[in-house]
Amino acid sequence: MIHLFFFRVIRAVWVGVRPLRENLPKRNRFVRNDRPARVLVIRTPETLSGQRHDLASELTIGRAATCEITIDDTYASQIHARVFRRDDDHVLEDLGSTNGTYLNRQKVSSATNLQTGDHLQIGSTVFEVMS
Repeated sequence: MIHLFFFRVIRAVWVGVRPLRENLPKRNRFVRNDRPARVLVIRTPETLSGQRHDLASELTIGRAATCEITIDDTYASQIHARVFRRDDDHVLEDLGSTNGTYLNRQKVSSATNLQTGDHLQIGSTVFEVMS
């Protein structure tokens, strides 16, 4: 009998303090991102010009066959740089390359956010970030 009493007291308190459903924010599992998907487009050299690479997932760039973007450039390291997602941003990171990675003619020294219109250079290979 005492257990029934405690159960009813706890239940009454719970019902009184829990928020009403209509006051709770609605969860949307499928949040739509209105930002257009970005792509990396090779501008030079001419032999690769126009190649498009979707930035939906992480991309590694270098001379190694294991890279998602393989470039035949003597100034590129085997695994030279990577582009990846961090929250809603695309980020460029040099992976300890010998000759450096350049973003808009500035040497990249740490992970740097990419914007539409940015130019990324590895050796003589130039990429443009596009929407």
